[in-house]
Amino acid sequence: MKLALPTLALALAASTSAQDYNQSAPFNLVIVSENKTVDGDYLASCHSGAGIESLCLTNQPSTSKPDPTPASVYQFNTTDTGATPNATIGQSGYLTWELHGADFNVSSALAFYFSYSSNVVLPLFYPGIDYSTVVPVAFDSNNLMNIQDYVIDTVNPPTYGDEKAYYRWYACTTYYLGYTYVNLAWTLGEAAPQNPTCVKVDVKRVFV
Repeated sequence: MKLALPTLALALAASTSAQDYNQSAPFNLVIVSENKTVDGDYLASCHSGAGIESLCLTNQPSTSKPDPTPASVYQFNTTDTGATPNATIGQSGYLTWELHGADFNVSSALAFYFSYSSNVVLPLFYPGIDYSTVVPVAFDSNNLMNIQDYVIDTVNPPTYGDEKAYYRWYACTTYYLGYTYVNLAWTLGEAAPQNPTCVKVDVKRVFV
């Protein structure tokens, strides 16, 4: 059975009452890029609002965070869906990070913030886990993070095929609620990002 991204997110939500999530060992996320300015940077959850965190690059300058910023620790959560995932591109699940407050700990799952004027999307962790907005990601056999889909709309009429992994990650200087960071970003479709600061990157999982 094939599920589009919104459908998969809803399926993950619906499955919470029926099955448990399998949580991975903790890991860091590392930038891999031909651009030496960002290559080797780790990702860190950076304050971007009340309990909201973006994924900023550790060694990039900013007036809103210390430089360098300590790398954050993440985990990956999947379910036993009964479907056999593609071992090469990986099984889709969701990426989580735990917010530690003075007297609380809150687990958050990755979501996307869309600007209607841009094709550059900002990945964010919002407080708690809203399974209706979670963004499914996967890690392939090389531990590179991807997003999968099976719909092909670059032909007329649109068609579908096997699940395909996309790696449309970029490092971009972004603005959100008054915070400007060099952040991990995602681009919509095949077009180049309209943000002129964006450089192409991959995101690699490194267990700690």
